[in-house]
Amino acid sequence: MKLITLAIRNIKRSFSKYAMYFFALSFSVFTVYSFLALMYNDQVMAKFTYSDRYRAMLISFGVVIFVFVAFFLISSNNSFIRARKKEISTYSLFGMTNRKIGWLLFVETMIVGSAALVVGLAVGIFASKLIAMILLNLTLTHFVGDVEFSTAPKVVYLTVVPFLLVFGVIGLTGRWVIGRFELIDLFKANKMPETRFKGSILLLLFSLMLMGTGYYLAAWRDPLLLMMLALPILVLVIVGTFLFFRGGLPKILSWLQNRRSYYRGDNLIAVSTFNHRLKSISGLMAAIAVLSAVAVTVIASGYTLYATVEKSTYDAVGYDLYFYTNDEQVLHDVRAAFAEHDVAVIMEHTTYRYQARPRTDMFVAAEWEFGTPDTYYRIYPQSEFNQLLRAARERYPQADVGKGEAVLAVRTGNNELLEKEWVGRKLDFSNSSLTVTACMDLDITDFGAYYTVVVNDSDFTALMENGDIITTDSGKSPFDRVTVVKYENPLGSHDLNRRLNQVLAGRVSSYRLAYNHYIDALENFGLVCFIGFFMSIVFILMTASLLYFKQIMAAQEERHLYQTLRKIGIRPQQEARVITKRLLPVFFIPLLLGFLHSIFAMKSADTMVFSGMLAVENSYLIVLKFSAAMYLGYGLVYGIFYLITRRQYINIVS
Repeated sequence: MKLITLAIRNIKRSFSKYAMYFFALSFSVFTVYSFLALMYNDQVMAKFTYSDRYRAMLISFGVVIFVFVAFFLISSNNSFIRARKKEISTYSLFGMTNRKIGWLLFVETMIVGSAALVVGLAVGIFASKLIAMILLNLTLTHFVGDVEFSTAPKVVYLTVVPFLLVFGVIGLTGRWVIGRFELIDLFKANKMPETRFKGSILLLLFSLMLMGTGYYLAAWRDPLLLMMLALPILVLVIVGTFLFFRGGLPKILSWLQNRRSYYRGDNLIAVSTFNHRLKSISGLMAAIAVLSAVAVTVIASGYTLYATVEKSTYDAVGYDLYFYTNDEQVLHDVRAAFAEHDVAVIMEHTTYRYQARPRTDMFVAAEWEFGTPDTYYRIYPQSEFNQLLRAARERYPQADVGKGEAVLAVRTGNNELLEKEWVGRKLDFSNSSLTVTACMDLDITDFGAYYTVVVNDSDFTALMENGDIITTDSGKSPFDRVTVVKYENPLGSHDLNRRLNQVLAGRVSSYRLAYNHYIDALENFGLVCFIGFFMSIVFILMTASLLYFKQIMAAQEERHLYQTLRKIGIRPQQEARVITKRLLPVFFIPLLLGFLHSIFAMKSADTMVFSGMLAVENSYLIVLKFSAAMYLGYGLVYGIFYLITRRQYINIVS
């Protein structure tokens, strides 16, 4: 019989084993092809403002996926070979040389891999237009057109060649693996129990200490320090995770075996069988915990950023449009642009950007340094300040400032602490002093200054008369006035905003359009969300598939154990309960630990990113709310894999 015929027969006979492997591998090929197709699609590239950034993100993701696919192939291939030791020994007994057996495994790997390549490429080519449209609709507000169906030979080549190389290397390792075993060892493979490790209290405590230290550092509130500690935190948590599964979890199981409940019902069988298999799957369980944390954190972060992009836009910009100019012609052209595109202006207001340098004691509040010699404030009378707030897209409370009082406006994210330090302090001017009576957590009225001070209208007039308000720059030229505009549908008026960019670019000292910030953030965060979604699916499929392979292999090796249990009177219902208790910790302990890792990872992300973008005091709760949906989805997929594995396990041992 030819090797290729024998290989095809083996694949057909073991189709149930290969099915999950084939599905995960095909999806990986589909994912890699899809992202390469997006990267080389000129029509898609032309839609993005920053095409180089877009391409770099896709390349990085492709590399991560390909490395993970290689890890998946190596691990699953080793599981397949171990599960088939007895079959391989039969070939050797009938005179087949190790070289031929190695070539047989190579042919099987190449057949399955090539079939996965064909299926993955076919689905990728067929769905490439749909994937491109999903990406464009997710990241571009103004996309209303269509994407042409296209297939680039270069993309097919870049997908096929690396995968074939990996398949070839994996297939050729089969001969080396087989050569390590004697014939008698192969025959006894299913009867050779794994060595049982009772664990170590020192490893358990050390692993918990490492993870706890990583959690403690991740919970710090200093973003700059967190950035410097990011790598040590990762090392602490990852090393702690592997040590926990390698030596800590076995110790916990040994404690359980000393309790009376261990000997009740079917607990003894379930715990002991899990414990005997723990050594071979501890590394995989640790990897799943780490990868689950990475995947959940990435997609939860991307989705949080994407879902809050409108709010973060107005937290950063404040207005639909503002610009600095004293040129009346620019104002006329801006108004003409609105009229040309038939967009109603809700409110327009122009004011001066006056400065003041009152004296106050130097101190630190909410991690901000106040009272330094170079500090200057934007200063407004109450009536002017309230007009600016009414022109903002977000709703802010109006300022109410009494005579002799002042209100400080500064964005810190901790207004309560700011008021504790500021209220009651004096702002000293040349002939008068004003007492700070309140603080407002906003910075949309700074317009280039450090902070904003709001005073009573009559006090403002007096300060102006006394020369305490600066009206010109160092060259004695008047400061450009600022004009703020609030108009209908600011984030959806693509043509109007393009025209406003043409009118303002190069003609004003500075300007900001909420639309510009919005589409830039939407492109970046939408792409992160898109990539995170696919990466999470790949991680879920492959890690869950590896667990599936390991447990199916264990089921074949433990079949004789369950046959013995049935002979001594165990019922099918009890057998099913044993298998349930045996498999539950395998799937869900690493998942729960991964979720715990991600909770602290999201805390770090909140400190470094979200707290500055989401101008609320409970930004971490918002982040956790979006994360909860990811936890639910991840748990649901793993639950499905658990049920599939449980059913297959019961079928094998029965």
